[in-house]
Amino acid sequence: MSRHQLTLAEHACLTAAHQGTRHGWAIGTLLAPDGEIGRIWSLTRPLTYRAIDSLVERRFLTRRGTQAGPGRERTILHVTAAGIRAVESWLDTPVEHLRDVRTELLVKLTFRQRAGLELVPLLNVQQELFSSTIDELTTASSHDDLVDLWRRESSRAVRRFLDDALHPDRIPAHKREGATMRLSARNQLTATVADVTHGEVMSTVKVTLPDGQQLTAAITKDAAVDLDIASGDSVLVIIKSTEVMIAKPD
Repeated sequence: MSRHQLTLAEHACLTAAHQGTRHGWAIGTLLAPDGEIGRIWSLTRPLTYRAIDSLVERRFLTRRGTQAGPGRERTILHVTAAGIRAVESWLDTPVEHLRDVRTELLVKLTFRQRAGLELVPLLNVQQELFSSTIDELTTASSHDDLVDLWRRESSRAVRRFLDDALHPDRIPAHKREGATMRLSARNQLTATVADVTHGEVMSTVKVTLPDGQQLTAAITKDAAVDLDIASGDSVLVIIKSTEVMIAKPD
């Protein structure tokens, strides 16, 4: 690890100190399983103190002065200029992998909220970074194995999370009560999505009817993302003239 590359534990401890949690015991409480940050991602006290020692050794933190506390005095931590820059950079940087959304991204968002920082800038960058990856993972067929299924469903969950976090006032489709579809088109067929392929603008959705026949619909990519369509979903195929449309019950 290079001098300036920090672990998640070090970033969390450094950010906590920067936001006013100035001694090791208090940081350990914040990162405990029942703490504000610990309920997202927790760290044991020995590992918390180890991370703090590393930050002091690498001059992101210094120890100066003491504060009275139960049992014994607490040594006060001060964030250096390098530490402040590291915190600001980390809080503005999106995570690299989908799996890190549940841990590191949530930790960053919570720290941003504690500091009164806007969440939208980071969420927008994160959504843009993951866009192509999510498209690739949701472009899947019914022949995928369990690992593909897990990746696809995880990516769909991340897409919904980022979208809902960016639009908190909008009621998610799965929470709408009494949502129904009433269409004038009479040729409506229930089907199961067999395959989805995303292009730059359009998406191709291949579905299988109950009797085994297959139909293909070309819809806009925006529509496919909005419907959150993936292999295995139950959908309604609406055929009108030469057009094949896709509807997905809430």
